Amino acid sequence: MPVFYSEKIEVVRDEKTKYPVSFVWRHKEYKIKEVIASWADYSHSKSGAKTKRWWQRRHRNYYRLLTDENEVFEIYFDRGSKKEEWILYAKLE
Repeated sequence: MPVFYSEKIEVVRDEKTKYPVSFVWRHKEYKIKEVIASWADYSHSKSGAKTKRWWQRRHRNYYRLLTDENEVFEIYFDRGSKKEEWILYAKLE
């Protein structure tokens, strides 16, 4: 069952693939053993809106990750924010 956090994290990415290779959460570094899955979210943030404009869409890249301690996390990169922002979305248990 996932535990949701939605907390900002620091991420180090591979220069070539741009995939995350490690992240820091609550002062602890997690090294990534495997990127299990990745997907983009372009859905509209206001699903009930009558008109859906491009600027109302989410611009997030999600990653499901396996760490070297065999923990599974979901994180995302928010491309729609004014500055580069990574969020730890959930820890899967």
